[in-house]
Amino acid sequence: MEYRKEAVNNITDGALLPSFIAFMIPLMLSSLLMQSYAIADGLILGNAISQEALGSVSTCSSILDICTLIQLGLAGGCSIMVSHLHGARKYRDLGILIKDIRRLIIIFSLIIAAIAFLFTPQLLRLIHTPDTLFGGAARYLRINFAGVPFTALYSLQAGVLRGMGDSKRPLGGMAVSSAVNIGLDLLFVVALDLGITGAAIATVAAEMLSAAYLWIRLEDRRRSLPGSAEPGDDSEVTAGRSKSDVRECIDLSIPQILQSVVSSAGNVLLQNITNILGAGVVIGVTVAFKVDSLLLIPIFCMSTAVAVFVGQNIGAEKPDRVRQTLRISSAAAVVFSVVMSLVLWKFGYPLFTLFGLDDAVAGIGYRYVLVCIPFYWIFGLQFVFHGFLNGAKHTGITSAASITGLAGRLLLAYLGYKALGSDVLPAAEVLSWIIAVVIDIAAVLYFRKREHK
Repeated sequence: MEYRKEAVNNITDGALLPSFIAFMIPLMLSSLLMQSYAIADGLILGNAISQEALGSVSTCSSILDICTLIQLGLAGGCSIMVSHLHGARKYRDLGILIKDIRRLIIIFSLIIAAIAFLFTPQLLRLIHTPDTLFGGAARYLRINFAGVPFTALYSLQAGVLRGMGDSKRPLGGMAVSSAVNIGLDLLFVVALDLGITGAAIATVAAEMLSAAYLWIRLEDRRRSLPGSAEPGDDSEVTAGRSKSDVRECIDLSIPQILQSVVSSAGNVLLQNITNILGAGVVIGVTVAFKVDSLLLIPIFCMSTAVAVFVGQNIGAEKPDRVRQTLRISSAAAVVFSVVMSLVLWKFGYPLFTLFGLDDAVAGIGYRYVLVCIPFYWIFGLQFVFHGFLNGAKHTGITSAASITGLAGRLLLAYLGYKALGSDVLPAAEVLSWIIAVVIDIAAVLYFRKREHK
């Protein structure tokens, strides 16, 4: 069967920089869409129902985030494995892996959804949900748990497509999800007045349609792979190889899942210090996170792109392109970080006032950014080297680097908040970047030295 070379970036051949940019643009648009529809969701809930409804949904976020992080970790591990197989042109193995890992994810997510659905009240009591928010939170959470298999499928299929070098179809899936979610929110919540139940149904319907969209698009790609329709896929040799590939996907995913869970726990501990420093610090730092997270989207996307490019070129046995990917992305990350730092330095304070903050609170948020500005280039390099090591299947090292950086951040925050006040929060974050990037760079140098030997 002839492989249809559709509008997918040529990662292992040709000019690398144009392909890298073309791959990154859909990633950035997907991230922007995700943020925009999350904001729209909150605006509709807060204005069309009540602030208590918004509070009920916000209460569920920490629980739902854990499910999301597990799904993203699995998708990340599968994306790395797919990129290696695709780069090595092992299309038959890749086609079988896609079917097997998708089947496994469906079974796993159904079990998780059923358990979480049954224990929803206990989970909400565990995080001390206020009585005024409990009923709405329970309804919203249970309906969303019913949608976990669709979310898992979307994340997995988007990761697989990106691993194959296709970032446009996942963007289409995110566009479907965003449009359907906002449209059904307006229908169920505003027009039909179904409240929190309507908002939850809208979210699950959007997840279901986006997962179905990517299923169709991924099947189209899988069937076009050379050898995917050849007989013998069920032979013992092929089955054994597929099981080995599935196990490797899981092995690559586990460190990323562990890192995500530990980071979530660490953020809770950091929030405790922020709360101690006062309401003004809580609000200012929260807005600072929103501002720099929005501006740093290209850095986050660059890490994903680097992992895919490195993985495919390792699979294709093209070490020169692997090194070229690292050089280009490192330079791009530093340049972008410097430009973004200048923008924040010049226009940061006016950005904070757009959130309706008073001068004192806006000053706290802007101060947070000012402390970070000289070090954003380190943050950029950290994510590039993370992507490089993940693409080379060293997910355990990147997870260890992130967790070690988080440990340093927590230690400084808890030891220094009395002496440094709110300045300890950005200082601790910068310290975590430095620790992580030192470990990542040391790992890359070690593996390159071993490669030369």
